[in-house]
Amino acid sequence: MYHKRIKQFPEDFLFGAATSAFQVEGAADIDGRGVAVHDLQPKKEGITDFSVASDHYHHYKEDIALMKELGLKAYRLSLSWVRIMPDGKNVNPKGIEFYDRLLQEVVDNDMEPIVTIYHFEYPQALVDAYGGWSSREAIEDFEKFAAVLFENFGDRVNYWLTINEQDHLLKIPSRLGFPEEIDGKEYLKLAEQVNYNMCVATARVIKLCHEVLPHAQIGPVINPMYGIPNSNKPEDVIATMEFNELSTFYITELHCRGRFSPIHWKYMEDRDVVPEIFEEDLELMKANKPDFLGMNYYLNQTVAASQQDAIAYHEKSVFIVEEPGVYTVTDNPNIVQTDWGWNICPEGMKLAIMDFYNRYQLPVLITENGLGAHDELKDEQVEDDYRIEYIHNHLAQIKDCIGLGYPVIGYCAWSFIDLVSGREGMDKRYGFIYVNRDNDDLKDMRRIKKKSFYWYQTIIEERGESL
Repeated sequence: MYHKRIKQFPEDFLFGAATSAFQVEGAADIDGRGVAVHDLQPKKEGITDFSVASDHYHHYKEDIALMKELGLKAYRLSLSWVRIMPDGKNVNPKGIEFYDRLLQEVVDNDMEPIVTIYHFEYPQALVDAYGGWSSREAIEDFEKFAAVLFENFGDRVNYWLTINEQDHLLKIPSRLGFPEEIDGKEYLKLAEQVNYNMCVATARVIKLCHEVLPHAQIGPVINPMYGIPNSNKPEDVIATMEFNELSTFYITELHCRGRFSPIHWKYMEDRDVVPEIFEEDLELMKANKPDFLGMNYYLNQTVAASQQDAIAYHEKSVFIVEEPGVYTVTDNPNIVQTDWGWNICPEGMKLAIMDFYNRYQLPVLITENGLGAHDELKDEQVEDDYRIEYIHNHLAQIKDCIGLGYPVIGYCAWSFIDLVSGREGMDKRYGFIYVNRDNDDLKDMRRIKKKSFYWYQTIIEERGESL
């Protein structure tokens, strides 16, 4: 379809960047911070843990000054549950004080804070007490945590995000504090209950936010790996539709419509993993849908029909390459990949934005998008043209969507500054700012602006006119 492109992004478009508390803050054992599930995971050989990270806890004023220099209109951050409530239930005043200072610094520098309530950092104490998200008690504790945040910081936050990448959490048992060796069918049943409980908790928190912060908007963060068919065979097109339902829309149907999609329901019935459901929960979800959908987009997938004809239980992983009897993920020679084998397909972001809005008539906020790479510091410079190209091409697709009439609130690049990648430590860098440390040596933790910093600064200044 040919259409006239818009010249610039709208004036109120939120050009931003993102981090998460446990990947950037460090200071893991000071000022009363509690133990999160990830703190107890075995350390990978040669890969750093999250105990120091980028030491944002001690550098936040310097880092926010750099955000201001970059020209950010918004900063997406998360608030550590275990820093604020070390045991998941009782408030730590020093945690409140830290985030009070941090958020005030963001606001004082004319940036919109976009706050994630729960970004992977779950209190181990709640897992020990009742199994964490597998129990309905988790719904109550999540609502109580959100209430503390709304009470203390709601005067400065207009955009809230409930749970980051719920789908991601469900695919990795350790993210939930469960043992990795858990049986496949047992874990699938557990994951379906966790998913349901998280959706109920999200609806509870949306309702609370609308009651106590009528000025604010709130939504979940979804991580679509939007599927496209491997061929023009009807069976591959159908498999792709089923892939998108079972990898993305099974969550948003509950969030936005308070119902299970037919494909998801059939999937659960066939495998005998239907969770415990209450009619009042579904009514709650129907009555309290999100104001917008947060979207973390990194890659798409190419999908074909599975050639297996029997149910099997897939390996527990973020990237499920096959759902036996339903679909299989295939290689695509038309799509290039990153050093970690992630497809680079900006068009997949456009497809996801359009599909989200066509289904739910809700605006989208891009909450993460970026390129992880082996950045090299040479003569105090990082020439990351590959990152510039990646973000340029994705922003161009967003600009195209807005030109077509699809509402997109803003774009938060992942990440503002180098931080500890969930599985690759400091080897995989995403930031506009280089942090002078590696996995084994903290060095001097200096902040060094990459080439992409100056490029994004120009894009923000001109509101994307050159895209």
